[in-house]
Amino acid sequence: MGTAGCKTLLPSGEQGSLAPWDSYSQAESIFKKITPNKTTIEGLRELGIDFHKTPNLKTLTYLDVMERFKLDSTLLNSIKLPDGIQEALNQHEKCKAYELTIHQTNKQRVGNFWKDLLAFEQITRSTGWEFQGLIIMVNETVVYVLYSGSPILDKIESNKQPLGPFQGIDAGTIMDAASEL
Repeated sequence: MGTAGCKTLLPSGEQGSLAPWDSYSQAESIFKKITPNKTTIEGLRELGIDFHKTPNLKTLTYLDVMERFKLDSTLLNSIKLPDGIQEALNQHEKCKAYELTIHQTNKQRVGNFWKDLLAFEQITRSTGWEFQGLIIMVNETVVYVLYSGSPILDKIESNKQPLGPFQGIDAGTIMDAASEL
């Protein structure tokens, strides 16, 4: 079997979150349509964000919002918060927030098949995207929206073991095996 044919035998995999969007740009375009002090819970449903149906959507309390912004009660009076957040935090139980975290990652082993198989060198390339969004509401109206992420992920991870399959064997095991001969 030639080296080119062996590369197709290297492991690969896919990891992701269930979401109504297939890419970072799709998720971003939806979040750009959310307008603070205008978009309601019904408007979010029309955009495809339903707090009872959208997967990977986490409900947060006002205390969680304070934690997300690294706030404690002594800091609240000393820093200028973005519009909508101070109002939401002052409303306590009327403040609800929703955090969405989605990602799609494809992992593929690349490099020399024999080095990989014998564990001398294993190289993994990960590609994909990730998106995080935060929606803060008072009653049933959005007062603040924030999103971030990475539209393009491309990472290489290399694991080298100069002794290959013997790398994990300690000297005591080798000595015990030799003494039994």
